[in-house]
Amino acid sequence: MENNGIKSLKALKDCAISKKPITLFKSEGDVKTETDSIKDASHVKLGDLEFELDELTSFYNEEVAQTLRAVVFCWMHDKSSIVDYKNECSELGISDFKFLVKTELSTWLVGNSESCTFIKDDQVVDEPKVGETVAAVEGTAKKHKLEDPQIERISQHERDSIDHNATLRGTKNIDFGYLVSDAKKLIVQLKRSKPSAQIKSKTLAPMKQPIIIVSPATTALLSLSNIKEFLEEGRYVEANPSNKPSSGLVTLHHKSDRLVSTAQQIMVVDNVEMFNKPEYWDRVIAIFTTGQAWQFAKYKFSKPEILFQRYAGFFVSYQGDPTPPKIKDWNVSEIKVDRGDKRFRDKMIVRDFWFDIEKILVSKGYGK
Repeated sequence: MENNGIKSLKALKDCAISKKPITLFKSEGDVKTETDSIKDASHVKLGDLEFELDELTSFYNEEVAQTLRAVVFCWMHDKSSIVDYKNECSELGISDFKFLVKTELSTWLVGNSESCTFIKDDQVVDEPKVGETVAAVEGTAKKHKLEDPQIERISQHERDSIDHNATLRGTKNIDFGYLVSDAKKLIVQLKRSKPSAQIKSKTLAPMKQPIIIVSPATTALLSLSNIKEFLEEGRYVEANPSNKPSSGLVTLHHKSDRLVSTAQQIMVVDNVEMFNKPEYWDRVIAIFTTGQAWQFAKYKFSKPEILFQRYAGFFVSYQGDPTPPKIKDWNVSEIKVDRGDKRFRDKMIVRDFWFDIEKILVSKGYGK
């Protein structure tokens, strides 16, 4: 039997793929009525199946099983920016997921991925051991024999067969304790040699600086002219093409105890013509887009639907401006900045951005 934790997730995935309705209900005594508020809701109907929103699922965030309410709410905000999503979670008292967790969940729900690293099926099937299975079979056979006198008479002339495993086992008990002792010594030796091997490996193959790509479009709200002030100082200023560095390159300095020194110096470019080796694309950790497909003409993957399944994508726009439909279809995270002098949210936006980028860097091997 499939446990309810994974069953509810599969029901939600089925709704996401086949676009079946997701209906919320609130309980008032024995009566359930539809509601648009997930905070007030107690149950959810996924297709033809109904579940309690507070039941735990097999989806884990930071090693903690999450409620169906948190997972459904995350999916309902699939196209929302990470900042708007987190703000609503805070207002409603619902657990929020980080960018990478949210993205991987959405990718699995829409069927673009066969598995999700944050889903753990906790169902344990109690399978009998080999000896128990044999005993059960023998017990059943003996029972049948006793029920039929003729079979019982024939069974008196049976001889137990011996397979090759029983023959090789022999009749003497052998103590393999010495092997355990040898294994422990080997493990100690491996632990002692591991650090030096890692140091040698890093010395022979130093890691290159990670890369962020921004759009060269003059309409881009975040470009080489203002990305340094925004991501280093936590203050957004409008882009000014005349301030673009002639080198076509900006270096971001981001201190972090989680990252090696190389990862704390990040290159930002808006032109990929210099990417004449595959290793350059291996170093890319994020891509900023304005929603114009021509930006990707010379990229490793020119189709944005494929590109943003392999690289984290970001779209910067002003608070209140409509989001282009393409952005919602490309699996890109939105970053909403305020207009004018309202700059108090900038530091929070930048903090969340670096948190997600650090996770990407650690997954690429830049962690300490």
